Amino acid sequence: MIIQGGGLQEYAAELSGMFAEFGDRAYGIYIQQLMGPICEEIRKSGYEVPAGFRLSESVENWGPPEEREQCVWFLVRDDTGNPCGTAVLQIFHSHAKFHLPHPPRFLGLEETEPEAILQALCTTGVRLSGLPQRYRHSAGAEPPEWEYGTDAGLLEYVQSYRGHTAVDFNYALSSWGRHGWELVQIVPHQDRLTGFFKRPVDRAGEGQ
Repeated sequence: MIIQGGGLQEYAAELSGMFAEFGDRAYGIYIQQLMGPICEEIRKSGYEVPAGFRLSESVENWGPPEEREQCVWFLVRDDTGNPCGTAVLQIFHSHAKFHLPHPPRFLGLEETEPEAILQALCTTGVRLSGLPQRYRHSAGAEPPEWEYGTDAGLLEYVQSYRGHTAVDFNYALSSWGRHGWELVQIVPHQDRLTGFFKRPVDRAGEGQ
């Protein structure tokens, strides 16, 4: 469920000033402002949900500093006090300035134990479920198509010969870079070092 607004426009200047002085604490204040009336509505429906939030009940492992993804969870209890599910606030935010690149939204989980909640949230399919396609890619841009390549000879650039050790990854990687390839990962396997590369598919240049 996408949450529109959330009082952001009303408090934008104040929160930006707070970010300039205190950093990421400004997002904590925003989350409290956002969740206050939402939690109150949940309580009116006969369920219990904690006021505010604790940093220990959140996880922030994904995305670049300009578009960091954080999930904050709130354990929901029924009228008998038994846990019946978990509400998760998914918020994208910038560490460079106070900015929310996408509207926050709610996810619902059946899990109620902290370890199970973390495991669910660290599953990409759970967090991306229902996320509009326009938030998964740059606005107005089609998702890129990638082609992939491998180089299994990287260990040869870290070799000893007649008592001298040479390390020259620059030579190995520059040839890939000249043709638009980006290094994704280097993986050791047995007696080899394999580099994995990718680059966008150039449809415009096909057929030339």
